Order: sequence, then C-alpha cells, then structure tokens
Amino acid sequence: MSATYERPAADGSRLDAAPVLEPERPGPERPGPDDPRHDGPESAGSAPSRAALGAEPDETPAGRAGHRRREPRRMPRWPLLFVGYLALAALLLRSLWQDPDGRGYGVSDATLFSWYMGWVPHALGHGMNPFVTDAINFPDGVNILWSTPVVLLAVLVTPITLLAGPVAAFNTLLALALAVSAIAMYGAARRFVAFWPAAVAGLLYGFSPYMIGASFGHLHLTFAPFPPLLLVLLHDLLTGRRAPRRTGVLLGLAVAAQMLIGEELVATSALVGALGLLILAARAPSAVPAAVGSLARALGWCALVAGVLLAWPLAVQLAGPQRVDGAIQPHDVAVSDLFTFAIPTTMQWLAPDRALAHSLRFTGSPVEVSAYFGVPLLALLAVLAVRLRRDGLVRVLTPLFVLVAVLSLGGRLHVDGRITGVWLPWALVEQLPLIGSALASRLSLYLTLFAGLALAIWLDQHRSRPWRRQAAVALLTAAVLVPLVPAPMRAEPLRSPEFFTTAAVEVIPRGSTVLVAPYPRPDVPDAMLWQARAGFRFDLPGCYCTVPGPNGGAQFHGDPSPLTTALLRVEEGSLTAAQALALPGLRRAYEDLSPDAVIVGPAHNRAELVELVTGLTGRLPVEKPGGVALWGETFRA
Repeated sequence: MSATYERPAADGSRLDAAPVLEPERPGPERPGPDDPRHDGPESAGSAPSRAALGAEPDETPAGRAGHRRREPRRMPRWPLLFVGYLALAALLLRSLWQDPDGRGYGVSDATLFSWYMGWVPHALGHGMNPFVTDAINFPDGVNILWSTPVVLLAVLVTPITLLAGPVAAFNTLLALALAVSAIAMYGAARRFVAFWPAAVAGLLYGFSPYMIGASFGHLHLTFAPFPPLLLVLLHDLLTGRRAPRRTGVLLGLAVAAQMLIGEELVATSALVGALGLLILAARAPSAVPAAVGSLARALGWCALVAGVLLAWPLAVQLAGPQRVDGAIQPHDVAVSDLFTFAIPTTMQWLAPDRALAHSLRFTGSPVEVSAYFGVPLLALLAVLAVRLRRDGLVRVLTPLFVLVAVLSLGGRLHVDGRITGVWLPWALVEQLPLIGSALASRLSLYLTLFAGLALAIWLDQHRSRPWRRQAAVALLTAAVLVPLVPAPMRAEPLRSPEFFTTAAVEVIPRGSTVLVAPYPRPDVPDAMLWQARAGFRFDLPGCYCTVPGPNGGAQFHGDPSPLTTALLRVEEGSLTAAQALALPGLRRAYEDLSPDAVIVGPAHNRAELVELVTGLTGRLPVEKPGGVALWGETFRA
C-alpha cells in the first residue's frame, strides 16, 4: 500500500478533490524542504511523493544537468507508530496476559474461535478438508464456512497454536487485529494528510467502540484493515495513480484474503463503497463515462483473481453439505438505536448511571451497540462538515456518513429501546443475498472511518498555524475523544481439565466418538475447547456452530434429541437423573448414537449427570485427572 500526503491548496481544499474522479494535478505552490507540509524531497514539477505507509522517498532526481544524487535515508515512522498501537492494544487487553492460553473475552465466542485456531492447521496438516467436518456436530457434521472460521488468520498463527495453544493464538490475533486495523487506517489517511493527523485517524478507527465491542469474541470483525485498503485502491483507481488492471488484481487479492477472514466486511464494504461512488458520480457527472470504464476493467480483474483464489471455498460453501439458507442472524435486533450515537453503554469508561438507564434498554448485546460517538465528537463533526465544506473529500464524507448512519438504524427505527413502526432503508437491504445476513449496527465501523478522516483533515489544516492554535486544537481533539475511552475489559477463564491436556487422554483411541457433558452448545461450548486441546483425537456430538435447521434456516446447535434434552435438563437442574432416565426415547437415542466413550467433565449438577450416564451405560465411570468421569465402551478406560 502506498500512502501520499497531498498538500492542501490555499483555500483549504484538497488538491485532488477538484475535479473528482480525475487524476490530481500538482498545485502551483510547492512547499520547500523546511515547510512543515513537505513530505520528502521532490524534483521540480514532479507529482506528489509516493511512499509506503508514509515513508519518505529514498532517492530523488536533483540538479539541472540530469545527474542524480542520493538523499540521506530517513527511517520511516510508521513501524514505530505500529509498535505504539500494538502497545496500546496490549494495555487494553492486559487481563489476558496473566494466562494467555487460559483466559478470553466473550467466553463462548472466544472458545469457538480458539477451536478454529486448532482445527484449521490440524485439518490441513492431516490432509483433511478444513471447511467440512464431522469432528463436531457428529454425525451430521458442519460446513464451517457458514460460521466465521477466519481460515487465513488460523493458518498464519499456526506456530503460536502449536507452541502456546489455541487460546493463546486467538488472543495474540486479537491484539494484532486492533493494531493492524489502526495502522491500515493510518496508511489510508496518509493519502490526504500528514503523519500526526493520520495517526489520530488510525487511533480513532483502530480503538473505536466498534473495535472494543468486537474484541469480545468477534475476531472476524475486529481484524478490519480491509475498509481502509479498499479506500486506498479506489482512490488509486479514480485518480489514475495505478493502472486499472494492477488495481483490480490488488483488489482481488484483498477480497480473497478478507473472504477467508470474514465475509461480512466484504459485503458491507462493497455496499458503502458503492454509495460513495454514487455520491462522487453525482458531484462530477461529466467524469462518469471515463471512470466507469476504469472501474469496470478493475472490477473485472478483481473478479477474476478473487474467483480463482476462492473457487474451492465458495464451491464448498454454496454447493457443499450442511448448506444454510436465508439470513444467519435475526433481523431488527442488532441495530443502532437513535440514542446510540450520543448515549454511552457499559462498554465505556465514562458511563453515568442516568445514561446506562437508557442504553441498557437498547436491543441486542452491548458489544453490538457500537455506534457511540458522544455529544462532543458529534458536535465537532457537525461543525467540521460546515467549515470544511470546500474540501472535496469532506463533501463526499458528509453525505456518506449520514447515509450509513441511517442504514445502521436497521429496518425499523428504534428509539430508547422501543421498536417503532417507522420503516427504514435497511429493510430493503435485509432482503438481498449475502449482505442480508449482515448486522446493521456493525456499519458503525465505517462511521468511525469517516470521522477519523474528517478529524485528520481538520488537524492537518492547523499544522502551519501558530503553536498556541495547534495546542488548542490538540486539546480539543483529545477532549472530544475522551468519552470513547473503553471501560476496563475483564477476561474470564477458558480452562480445560488436566485429562485433555496430558497424555492421560491417549486412553481414548484416535477416531473415537465421545459424548461429552456439559453437552456443547452456544452458551456452554467448553467441550469443543477440550477436544481441540486433545488434538482432535475424538469426534464430538453437539456444537456451537452454524448448521441448517429442520427448514434449512440457520441454527447454532445440532438437532435436538431425547438424549440431548436429558443431558441439558439435568445439567440445568430442571430434571433429576432418575426423571431423565424415564424419558421416552432416551435409550433408543443413546443406542443410535452409540458413542465409543462418554465423558462428564466439570459441570453444573455434575453428580446428577454422572448418575444419568451411569444409568444409560450400566457401568460405573473411571475418574480421571481434572474432574473427568470416563465411561469406555470399546476400549479399556
């Protein structure tokens, strides 16, 4: 990714903004080497410098005789900035590092993603299909592409998984996700502003309420360098910086990579990008024919590259077993309440009780209520929309912010937790394939991107002002960002019984089917982590995964049976073991499954579960390390 600082013109607008959709032309005023706007040496009359992630050029033409002289190398600053972002991420996630392979945020989702960390390299290392397996939800199996398997990330951190464990790999990726997303936003902003304003844009994007909320188990959403990268590539395409073919190839690679991390960001980025292009076209209709040609060529190359790279996973997802029909998530739940933008939630450090009295009414989980900006920042953005209206980029960002904010409200307007009868544009989007499964509240990611760019442009215009003005602007920026500071993040244990982490588990032959209680399901998926720590040596009935239900729609657990009903009700305490053993169809369901072994691990009402399984098997268990009771059917336990 290249990133170039494009100097503001004398009237405060960006030189690349007029006319839009045409290659920018250098302005008549060129800053000298001592000018604070100077971003590196340039030859007279050359285009603005181009530098990777803000790095200055290493060599430049000099002299009237055509000779070249080598300028002293200057160390790029973006690696140090990335280290700073990474240190901040580590600080925010500090409660993880007490036990990086035994603690996590968002326990159920953290367990699921940790399972992916183990499963993907295990499957590839053993020549198995990583996308379809009956290792969980046995015997029906699961097509994990209908979940969020972050396949590419799982492959990249395989060494950490092998050395430190799947939970440690997941937690490492979580910290990297914040820093990588922030530095990607910095790189995109460097196209338009200087180093420090771009760094602020990266900070806002990478550590926004959206990012903090997604950190509670949603790695596919937290790892979000794709939207800033898409901005860079579209900017290249529309300004003629790079040939359409090359831009299309790079975009195809980016799309393929993101699809193997999470499909939702591809879908929502495409939607927001299309809206942005429509706004640009409305501003410069005469430039549309030429831009359409370049865009069509680039998208053609993008489709070709991405299609080739994604042919196998897409074929498995769309035509393979355990395909899911319709939307994955229910509509009209995870949306932005009208009050969301101004009222903090439990995720913010500054959240008075009076504010929480309102935000706790919002529908959906608090981690999905992510469009909070706070009144000070909203007020500043409104002022900037007016004061910077001559800036070409701001003239695009302002209507785009409004449109995306409206879409984030969902299909029906929510006001202070009440669902009104007012229908909104997202109701139409929900009917579309792929993007219809996206959650409207997650569009707040793009709102922080737009806000970060607007703030960066404003800060950039004050760099040449007197130091008192610069200090005042810096203090004001810090003040409006303070309400976004997250509340302390508390990690919870993700521990596994000693039996699964030592050689003791080898008593179970590889390839066995093992029924485990607590039975794995969305709220208690512990057995999936135990399976991963045991090296996937046994198949597991039950799951926390996306599978087709009886009507083909999505459900997040296996099909119920008298056996699973008995296990769940005994665990929750609504039935005793004796009552469960009298359930009709229970013994037949157990015989149909015919597991090679049964395990009862640490669980609620463990004694009753042990009594239930003892009644089913007709045998007493063997106690194993870590509070594990084991019944072996086809081997000596």
